[in-house]
Amino acid sequence: MPAHVLVLDAAEGIGPWARDALAHAGLACALVKENVEALRSVDAQWPALVVVPLDEVERWAPVLGRLGDGPTTVPVLGMASRDASVDVTPALALGVTDLLTYPCNGDDLVDRVTSSMRGRRTGRGPDRSEPASPLAQLRTVTEAAEEALLRTETAVARVSRAEERDHLRQARDSLSHSLQVILGTMIGSAEAAGPGREGHSRRVASITRDLTNTLGWPPLRVRGMELAGLFLDIGMLVLPADLLAAPGPLEPDAVELLHGHADLSGDILEPLARVGLPVAAVRAHHERLDGSGYPRGLRGRQVPFGAQVLGVVDTWAALTRPRPHRPAMSEQDALAVLRHEASLGRLPGKLVDALEPLVLSARPGSPPVPGRFEQGGGLKASGEPEDPDDPSSPLSVTRRRLTVAAPQAAGGLAL
Repeated sequence: MPAHVLVLDAAEGIGPWARDALAHAGLACALVKENVEALRSVDAQWPALVVVPLDEVERWAPVLGRLGDGPTTVPVLGMASRDASVDVTPALALGVTDLLTYPCNGDDLVDRVTSSMRGRRTGRGPDRSEPASPLAQLRTVTEAAEEALLRTETAVARVSRAEERDHLRQARDSLSHSLQVILGTMIGSAEAAGPGREGHSRRVASITRDLTNTLGWPPLRVRGMELAGLFLDIGMLVLPADLLAAPGPLEPDAVELLHGHADLSGDILEPLARVGLPVAAVRAHHERLDGSGYPRGLRGRQVPFGAQVLGVVDTWAALTRPRPHRPAMSEQDALAVLRHEASLGRLPGKLVDALEPLVLSARPGSPPVPGRFEQGGGLKASGEPEDPDDPSSPLSVTRRRLTVAAPQAAGGLAL
């Protein structure tokens, strides 16, 4: 039987709408109102995901407990009214793994459900006979970090004493810093084993921070983009270690694998979208304005502005380091390539112009200073949108001026 979504809603408030929205998107969906009926449904077919109103979560504890003891991990999406004041701590303790506020449109629900189902894990529990995949292991790290960060945010909002709030904020910042160190170390180790890739992610993060600061982005967005630059290639950890070691052009199968790394990075980092990491920018950092990029061939305004920033920085950083299939370019030559790509409508020319003084300001021949990740300067549940879409923003004005030329073949410059 196909994977299906189980909607739990005793009051039939949000449940019928959620069922209809998911069914309209082609997802098999069942709506139940009682624990006995829900347990029977679970025994008949193990769900791929469960949706439950957050204010009913304790009522559904028997069902959530049954799911927690099952053979595979089932993501649980809690639906919370935007106007309600709800403590999410009991929900997290009972197994809720993600939150979505309503009212919202059906597409938001479908996107969140499909994203959560992509990242669900198998082989849970003491009887697990096979090791989890690298993707599942990395996703477990980010899911655990998101849960802990949300717990501390909730606790901060509930306590009244200033010293308790300060203590919790310090704990949150320490956790955020630890996550950066863990993932950054994993990425650094993998890059050190890949010819020409050592230090690439930290270099991208450092330049992205400087570029977004120059563009006038608020500090929280700058911080999120810096982390996006550090983690944008984390999906490479799931791919074969020798994929990019070949001295010549990649075989078609290897190219197909490589083109999937941006989505793999997004799947790993998706839990951190709620705490300030611009995951959409990571997923689309190899997209190009003329539609020639990958993995989806987005074009123009479909490419998130954060992804355009990462695309420019990532390409320049890659070109100025040697790779098995080509030598390193000088900073000036790499900028000339970026300008050519901009003239073809693939990269945003204004961002290339903004990048130039940053990468040429250091002493000739010296690389940019590695990114600084200060304790307390990490992920926070900011709730801010990823892109600066205010029409009056200078960034929006810049984006409106970008031109898109005729489609060209993807150049693969940032390999």
